[in-house]
Amino acid sequence: MTESIDPARAAYAFANRFVNVLVTLPNGTPLRTAGRCGGMSYSVLDHVTSGRDVPTWPAGLFAPGRVPPDGHLVADHLRARQLDSFRSVSALRFVTWSALPDRDLGPLAGVRTRTRRELPGILRALAEGRPVVLGMVVARHLLRAGDNHQVVATGVSRGATGPVLTLLDPNSPGREVSLVETPEGWHASNGRLWRGFFRHAYAPRTPPALPSASRRPTVRVRPGAPLALVHVATGRLLVVADGGPALRATGTTTWTPTGGPALLTDGATVSLVTGDRALTVVGTTPVLGSADGTAADGTADGWRVVVDGGGPWRQGSRVRLLHTATGALLAGTADALTTSWTPDACTWWTIATTP
Repeated sequence: MTESIDPARAAYAFANRFVNVLVTLPNGTPLRTAGRCGGMSYSVLDHVTSGRDVPTWPAGLFAPGRVPPDGHLVADHLRARQLDSFRSVSALRFVTWSALPDRDLGPLAGVRTRTRRELPGILRALAEGRPVVLGMVVARHLLRAGDNHQVVATGVSRGATGPVLTLLDPNSPGREVSLVETPEGWHASNGRLWRGFFRHAYAPRTPPALPSASRRPTVRVRPGAPLALVHVATGRLLVVADGGPALRATGTTTWTPTGGPALLTDGATVSLVTGDRALTVVGTTPVLGSADGTAADGTADGWRVVVDGGGPWRQGSRVRLLHTATGALLAGTADALTTSWTPDACTWWTIATTP
């Protein structure tokens, strides 16, 4: 049996519910496909191979969408690796195996036989502690080839009737899935029945440095305790760059909430201080100002914390930050740190794992 891989740290915390817009037709109709299972599987194995945890982004942060939106660093990374997963000869098997029968038809080997031919190499790799990407086949027609799937096999053990494979399945985040052969096909513990599978070609890449939400989501936020902030819609960190606040893919700026009660809750007002400066707004532009709690015109300056759903501000909370002096919400896009008067998806923040 191979060394156990912790799915809480090796796999993404959200399920594979992506919708990909491949092209928009001349009449304005978008052509969509579902899922980025290949990108998620490749990325998981990239991180395992590099000895790094995947960034944690719980699905609740992206409600109601449940996955990071396009433009988010993680979503764009997974889309790129999804395309990589199709740039191999083995990817053609998703199509060719979909057209094959389960059992042999004369000299034509069926999906069952072809899977058994693949199995020794897969088991050997797993026994040597080398996880592999599997192409899972369920489709029975060329036009349904998109229903096929990709997972990462991480281990193998001996079951009563044969080998039991352990999988990280992008459709079942946060837990391992077991796969065993039955008379009907290969049955997974998450309820899926697969016709068969093959070892999918994989070339490792060093994963980019992707910001992560906090790995201690239940810890309450206290005044005076430094924290890092990350923008939910883009996955970019709130840092000081070029003399002012900015959104960046990497950075090490920490912000200290000052003022407010001993345990911060929805509606508390704090200053966000880094070094000897505080985050503020001049006009409509986020800037660094005085750390003494006053705006440029001498009025009280601070940020009211609006916790999604109310209650305590915890590290895993999704929050909005409302500037008390101007009434503006701290917002952002892939291009810039901004302010907004519309409480939309671009105005959510959460606490990041400190780089």
